[in-house]
Amino acid sequence: MCSAILECHQPTLPLPASPRHWRRRSADVGGLHLATANNGQGQGWMGGDPVEIETTFAELLSDMHTETLNSVNENSLNSPPPDVPDSVRSRLIHSLDRWHFEPHNLPDEEAIACSLILFEALFRVEGMKEAVPLSMQQISAFIHHLRQIYRLENTYHNFEHALDVLQATQSYLKSAKMVPPPDILLQPNQTWKPKPFNRGSLVSCLGLREMFILYIAAIGHDVGHPGFSNRFMENANTPLSLVFSHKSALEQMHCQLLLTVMKHHGLGVLLDDPLHGNHLKKILLQTVLATDMGVHNDFMIRLKQVADGEAGSICMRQIIICQAILKNADISNPTRPYQVSRHWAKALMQEWTAQALLEEEFQLQQTVMSSDDPLKEAESQIFFISTFAKPLLQLTEKVVPELSMYGNVCKQNLKTWTRIKAEL
Repeated sequence: MCSAILECHQPTLPLPASPRHWRRRSADVGGLHLATANNGQGQGWMGGDPVEIETTFAELLSDMHTETLNSVNENSLNSPPPDVPDSVRSRLIHSLDRWHFEPHNLPDEEAIACSLILFEALFRVEGMKEAVPLSMQQISAFIHHLRQIYRLENTYHNFEHALDVLQATQSYLKSAKMVPPPDILLQPNQTWKPKPFNRGSLVSCLGLREMFILYIAAIGHDVGHPGFSNRFMENANTPLSLVFSHKSALEQMHCQLLLTVMKHHGLGVLLDDPLHGNHLKKILLQTVLATDMGVHNDFMIRLKQVADGEAGSICMRQIIICQAILKNADISNPTRPYQVSRHWAKALMQEWTAQALLEEEFQLQQTVMSSDDPLKEAESQIFFISTFAKPLLQLTEKVVPELSMYGNVCKQNLKTWTRIKAEL
């Protein structure tokens, strides 16, 4: 446990000298409204007639707070849908145990069921139920609520991506012998004995509460994502970006939505605990914030220092390993089997194309590519793997050697994309 005070991520911008004008259209919709329109499905994100408004910074804060509450209060799910049939459940359990996992091919109810299966398997770890006093009913309501806030229109930053990241997180911990495989659920009442605590091993310094919080961070790390990047939000001078001083605006929004939905369903009891609460909240927030690729280089420096043997507090080490696992999971697509990896590459390209078209319409700086050219797709993947995914995974392998199998797939995909580029 860490006794450090939770760092404050609240904005520190001064109040503007005079009201600013914004046009309520497209990405500029008043902060968190993007996550709450139409019962949380986001269909109102691009709609609405342009209306000139005047607002001060203080009003922006108020608006964001109100819309965050709306995202909770508009939860229309009175009771979770019925469980999937046993035959479907068994199929999903087996699919979750494979690295060739394709959540984008699942109907909505099965994607939600997969998320719950992963949490249910986590609760087979001995001592987890005592450390995390929550019921699967609470977790089910929480997951269903998050699903409502993830935008259906996003081709990449959607609930299927969140499930993909959760399954990757679980796979990494499973490879490190920290959590059981999902098929433990096929054996009634079977439990899993966790690795003993080891402060000398980065992954083995995680306790039961920390692993649960890491799962929460994984499934909620992109909740309410508008389908546009932080750079777009900054260039468009959206209220969301202004409120957070252009610093990880999307990730800070994800954190606030995640905290609010957690409290709505009773998961806040973990964060309010007088002994562990501040520590767990710090892990949750700093882990989600680390998924901003704008701070990637700074994180790589910190991780290298730890990999090179720098000693540190248990709190710091737990934060670093949680950040490393979630960051790898968040960009794990290039390490999946090629056909799975290519799906996500195309999905991201579609989302970028939508952003590029909007940037062109509003005469903003172009920040992403807009193309379905196979050559540019291959070049983009080669650049991303070489610059981000492969170096991060290789550095993480130094502190968690059990992850080497994922690095092998990543190297093979890089060879495949390089061959495709040469052929084109």
